[in-house]
Amino acid sequence: MKHLKIVEAPAGVEKSLALKKILSPILPGLSQVELKLKALGDESNGILKDSAHYVLDGEGKRLRAALVLFCASIEHDSNKNLSSSVRKDKVERVMEMAAAVELIHAATLVHDDIVDGSILRRLKPTVNIKFGDEVAVLLGDFLYSKAFKMIAEVGDETLTCEMARTTQGMCEGEIDQLKNRYKPNLTMEEYFSFIERKTASLIASSAFAGARLAPLPLKEQMALQKFALNVGISYQIIDDLLDVIGSESKLGKTLRTDTGNGKMTLPMILLFKRMQDSEKQKFIEGFATVHMDWEFIQTLLERHKIVELTKSYADNYFEGAVESLNGIPSAARESLLNLSQFILNRDY
Repeated sequence: MKHLKIVEAPAGVEKSLALKKILSPILPGLSQVELKLKALGDESNGILKDSAHYVLDGEGKRLRAALVLFCASIEHDSNKNLSSSVRKDKVERVMEMAAAVELIHAATLVHDDIVDGSILRRLKPTVNIKFGDEVAVLLGDFLYSKAFKMIAEVGDETLTCEMARTTQGMCEGEIDQLKNRYKPNLTMEEYFSFIERKTASLIASSAFAGARLAPLPLKEQMALQKFALNVGISYQIIDDLLDVIGSESKLGKTLRTDTGNGKMTLPMILLFKRMQDSEKQKFIEGFATVHMDWEFIQTLLERHKIVELTKSYADNYFEGAVESLNGIPSAARESLLNLSQFILNRDY
């Protein structure tokens, strides 16, 4: 997008350095979030403590926490003259919320890995593989409970309800997707309903929480929530594409688990629509028996230019995200766009 100024890593520079540059305005806050997550693991003991640290210690991109911090740091005329004590209280509430959304996300991943039978995440065994399914289930529950304790301590009833509604929707989205497994003719409407609830809703709620705690006017809160919702949908589309064409060594997690577990994602939906009848029959047989011929799939993906087509859907949602930022201060707008572009252009 030629109208965007994107921070890119120069040749030979690690992508992590480019991300660090994008996050530089909020790095002190992210460091505090990491300390909170580490302290949370220390609150438990035994195998629960070990498994909590295994999941939380310096892991992941912290996208959701970053959105809370970026949106909370946007200045508005109505909050520029807050007293130092009010500002200090605001900072603490923001840090609690940023840590809480990461806990919700972590809990979701732990439970998802059990459902999907995944064996690898972030280049190491999943919790269910290392500690067993029983521990993984309880760890996910533990993380959820800690997250909502922190959200309650923020003391904003609207945000408490928002996060409860979002988490409920995430669970419902997962259940609805499970109910529609092994359905090769899954509709686009069904797919987008799943990913909006399962992934995009928490990303949207993270931005909304930061904007509300800033505090920004309601119009800007809604704009940032809409921005993040569209980014979240784009993010999941790219994630689903990488699940099909990505590299496990780069992504650090088990790939092709969605198709292997009977879940139709956007690349597969687009491909199925373009298959000939004989190809559809072969696809359905492999899909139903979990013995997919991936060489056959890769050939069709290339023939029908499914990678490019899938990316176009992600681009369209990102364009919607950009439009939602009209009226947001330029410095904050640039930071949010750079962060979003970085994660959407990733190959890991």
